[in-house]
Amino acid sequence: MLDRVRLSLLFTCTVLQSALLAGGASAQDPASSPETAQATTLQTILVTPGVSEENDEHLGAADRANSIYISAEDLQLTNPQNLKDVFAGDASISVGGAMGPTQKVYVNSIDELNLAVTVDGVLQNNRVFHHNTTNYIDPTLLKSVRVDPGVAPADAGPGALGGSIVYETVDVGDLLEEGRFYGGYASLSYDTNSNAFTEAGAGYVRYEGLELLGYIKNANGDNYTAGNGEEMEGTAPDFLSYLAKGAFESSEGHRFEFSAQQVQDDAQRPYRANFGGLPSAEPATRLYDISQQTYSGRYEYVNGTGLFDPAVVIGYSESSTDIPYFYHRRSGSLLNIESDGNAWTWSGKVENTFHLSEDHKITAGVDFYNSESEYSDALYSPDGYKEKARDVGFYAQARLSPTDRIRLSFGGRGDQQWFTGVDGTELENFGLSGNAFAAFDLTEQITLSAGYSNVFGGIDLEENYIFDSISSYDGLKPVRSQNLIAGVKFAHNGFTLSGDVYQTDFENYREFASSTVYNTDFRVQGFKLGAGYAWDDGFVKVSYSNSDLKVDGDYVDSYSASDVGAPIGQVISAEVVHTFTDFGVTVGSSIDAALDYDGTEDAGESSLPGYFVANAFAEYKPQQVAQLTLRLEANNIFDEAYASRSTYGVEYGTDVLTPLYEPGRSFLLKAQVKF
Repeated sequence: MLDRVRLSLLFTCTVLQSALLAGGASAQDPASSPETAQATTLQTILVTPGVSEENDEHLGAADRANSIYISAEDLQLTNPQNLKDVFAGDASISVGGAMGPTQKVYVNSIDELNLAVTVDGVLQNNRVFHHNTTNYIDPTLLKSVRVDPGVAPADAGPGALGGSIVYETVDVGDLLEEGRFYGGYASLSYDTNSNAFTEAGAGYVRYEGLELLGYIKNANGDNYTAGNGEEMEGTAPDFLSYLAKGAFESSEGHRFEFSAQQVQDDAQRPYRANFGGLPSAEPATRLYDISQQTYSGRYEYVNGTGLFDPAVVIGYSESSTDIPYFYHRRSGSLLNIESDGNAWTWSGKVENTFHLSEDHKITAGVDFYNSESEYSDALYSPDGYKEKARDVGFYAQARLSPTDRIRLSFGGRGDQQWFTGVDGTELENFGLSGNAFAAFDLTEQITLSAGYSNVFGGIDLEENYIFDSISSYDGLKPVRSQNLIAGVKFAHNGFTLSGDVYQTDFENYREFASSTVYNTDFRVQGFKLGAGYAWDDGFVKVSYSNSDLKVDGDYVDSYSASDVGAPIGQVISAEVVHTFTDFGVTVGSSIDAALDYDGTEDAGESSLPGYFVANAFAEYKPQQVAQLTLRLEANNIFDEAYASRSTYGVEYGTDVLTPLYEPGRSFLLKAQVKF
């Protein structure tokens, strides 16, 4: 492993040295002149956690100090094929599961089920089956992603127990070149490991305030091979994605927008899709028909100023898993009995931002959700099982800058929830939530920050594939969390250094897979370090995260942590990118590594092994054909045999189960043409 580390560091240093020689690293502050606007963008968006005002006008300066923002520029550089690629640049965000149908996102070791997750402003309710993904998202559709770790603002929505994730899909304005009223693109890529072809295309038009966008993507291939040479059964891509978007914006700035998107995956997957298999008589694979869809309607006044800046969002999200047969252990045979899990949510909000001055604003509003989750199969539950939850909330968030050196964000919300269990049990709960975050410029280069939140989460809907095991809701309490975060950041002449410490406590968390539902407590503690440097045509950054997860005071394994989070430990992420502008070439290298983790050993299982993965890419935009982009990626260059740190079951050993290993060495070739 040390040889691989040396080789990768040598490659990274070579790229960096070439970049500095070609681009001429500037000692000037990137923000000090318009000629270095590109460096400013790289420093603000890529190197330091934060959001620029142009990218999210809704936030304040204090919010931006706590947010991790992934911009359209980031996504273009990484060319993400799945959610792991989307979040690859930050060590505090881990994605478990080696393929889209099984991937789950963990922020500071906390499962995304415990975060407020929205797509185009619509709350997601995707807690269907713990063996497959929570949010299946086509990353090609994304314009931006914002993560609020731990402390989230009140207007992020209900249930932001461990923070929030905000996904926004592309608009016509993000794709259409200036001066044109129509356009489109087509792309084709090929992955050598899985012999997978991916085709995607989009067309869009804008005329006198009217915008229309259509997009489709399809991927098919074979099972991939892990770094140990083993073919991972049930990993062949079979993916179909759609997006349709329409908008109208009046000359006065009133914008109405509607979007519809769907992701479909219908293929043979491992019998338990999030790990390779068990040494038992069960078949190796079975058919999983997974579908997720989101519909969003939105109104906003894009020219909103003063005391009138309204926004209205209403939408519907749905996630379903359909499995046409299952293995009957008693008879030892496959039964042709279909099981169907489905979860859906209607959600919406009406809010207004009051601009008291340029640096002072308050956002206030009301929101709601109506969620339902159900399961049925002809053998055990012909009549089906169902849980329901409704919530109405009101909130306000103030974003103020009382001095040039102090930025504040604080707010609160109240939520009334009505819950109905599978046996008809009805529970009503009301709770208040509050948050506060402050950033203080100690000097021109050093910023201190700290935040706290206390969040009411109500009662979560359980995963519907275990509804049949629930017999009682006696004593079930609403969950509540507390989050603490503090940090320091140094920024000067393109250099950045940062450090954060955090702690999250959950009380009365609904226990996973229990017949008599009960509550438990858990805690996540950790810290994160980051460093980076940005120059005119590139950047380098590295981050390190170290987190511990304990349930009821004890270290836990993957099973005991299900739905709570994941035992992750120490993770390292690094990237270097440079653009040779005279030649239209961008090159980059990245590192994804984890150190050995002994927390699972304390829980009675094996320790989690460390790994080191290196990747590289080159992208070429020929000046003679401005519409063409060619890209070559080398992924897992050293053919490391590993499972991502937050992937289920690595600590149990192959005599118990086969983990879902990540793909071994692969090369991706992609061509895209705009028209």
